[in-house]
Amino acid sequence: MKKLLSSAVIVFMAVGLSGCAISLPFNNRLAYSSITDMKSVQIQGEKPRLSITWNPADFPQRIDIQGSDGFVGGGSRTRVPTGVALSSRIEEAISTYADLVPNGKDLTITILEAHSGFEYSAGMFNITPAIDVGKVTLNASFNLNGKTWTQQFSSYKKDPTIGGTSATGILESAWDDVAVQVAKSVASHINN
Repeated sequence: MKKLLSSAVIVFMAVGLSGCAISLPFNNRLAYSSITDMKSVQIQGEKPRLSITWNPADFPQRIDIQGSDGFVGGGSRTRVPTGVALSSRIEEAISTYADLVPNGKDLTITILEAHSGFEYSAGMFNITPAIDVGKVTLNASFNLNGKTWTQQFSSYKKDPTIGGTSATGILESAWDDVAVQVAKSVASHINN
């Protein structure tokens, strides 16, 4: 009986600590406010034609499975599309001032580090998980037709309301912020 009880406790702890899988409805497009912000970017001369190459090549499909940075949901296994969200937003932000075409000037973006962190809203009455803190860090090197530079981008967003206003909006806003920073950096190197 003692052996059976200890086995049951071990199984219960393993299930309890393994967390659960959470798939949230992430959006992979820039918010309208970010697109509006990008329209203020001015490029000297005619509209550039760029061809973006990602390194590693599978970064645009990268999905991380991780727990939250906070206590709530720390043991969860949340599918976070870090590569998908950042690459699609960066390309969309750059396309506001450049034509993205296969035969354009080569822009290679090498991802040195990309991390999305988040915290779920605390509260006993949250039926569905909502992210109320989003943190994104991107460290990348760039090669634009032989011109190279390395830069780190980051964003920290916190929802001031209790319980969160959107399941994913805060992390999406942090991704938007980083994408705009990257696109503005590329624009500044096109203009130099």
